[in-house]
Amino acid sequence: MKKLILALAMAAGFAAPAAALDFACSVRSTGDGFISPAIAVQFEPGQSTAIVYDRYIAAVHGKPIKATLRQRTLNPDEYRISWALSNVPARPSPIRIGYQAIINIKTNRIIVRGSMRGVTNSLNGNGVCKEGALNLNR
Repeated sequence: MKKLILALAMAAGFAAPAAALDFACSVRSTGDGFISPAIAVQFEPGQSTAIVYDRYIAAVHGKPIKATLRQRTLNPDEYRISWALSNVPARPSPIRIGYQAIINIKTNRIIVRGSMRGVTNSLNGNGVCKEGALNLNR
């Protein structure tokens, strides 16, 4: 697990902009799969986009992608990050998954949920994030 997080951080590079928040998160899947054990996230509070990278994004795009970002109204320490992936490798055929992650910047906790149209599988995970100096803007 630590090697995967380190590999994500090294693949993304170092030296982020001063105002950006960078998180390398270790996630434990609590559902039926398709939740990456390591997720890297970078965003600036007050912006509407974030950058995300995990094993499924790497398999589909090979580089970090943009995601939508929204600060939560009920808890200003929490941010919701949403992204979707098409052509995720699966059997018998590739699938599309919509993801949502909620990161609490005060507790450094993450909750991740995924959804697939027409499927009742539970795609859930939670974990701990470490704030770091990632640069996912590649």
